[in-house]
Amino acid sequence: MSSFRGSVCLLVLLGAVFASGSPAQFIPDQLKQTHKSIADVLELTRSDIVVNPLFSSVIRSINTSLQRKEAQLMNVTLDVYMQIFSSILQQHHDNTGTPTLLSHLTEAERSKVESALKFFQQKIKVLKRRLSQQANDREDVISELNKIQVDDPEAQRKALAQFLEIYQEASVICSRMWRPAHSSSAE
Repeated sequence: MSSFRGSVCLLVLLGAVFASGSPAQFIPDQLKQTHKSIADVLELTRSDIVVNPLFSSVIRSINTSLQRKEAQLMNVTLDVYMQIFSSILQQHHDNTGTPTLLSHLTEAERSKVESALKFFQQKIKVLKRRLSQQANDREDVISELNKIQVDDPEAQRKALAQFLEIYQEASVICSRMWRPAHSSSAE
């Protein structure tokens, strides 16, 4: 089931590449032909090889890499919110005489705002835990990759069966990296 989900994610990524106007296929015909020439000989199309791809976790990780960058940025943003909320709550209790965000409120209004801010802080803590889980997932993928038995014929067969998919992913990543930052406005 998870390899199916990885394949669906790959299809979505490729659809996004099509939609963005970028070339969808980075695999040269000669590479495809060469791969096809060994697929039958090495039994790369066997169902037990195709159903459980060796690098499905990598594909999932790649497909979420942009989300991961967004998650990092959002995590820092949520940290700033936590600091702002703490500052607002602390300012009220400082009584330094300097006007604060809550200083003009009645006691009932102030209590309502403080309760809301504390509620927001709790919600942010939950989001931050979820965001940090994504970073742990990447470490898990790297750990899985390091466990691959590169001398095992079955692992080799699975790797070869998935080679074109991985080559495509790597090529898409390279095209994104080498595309000028402002190319979308010129297109």
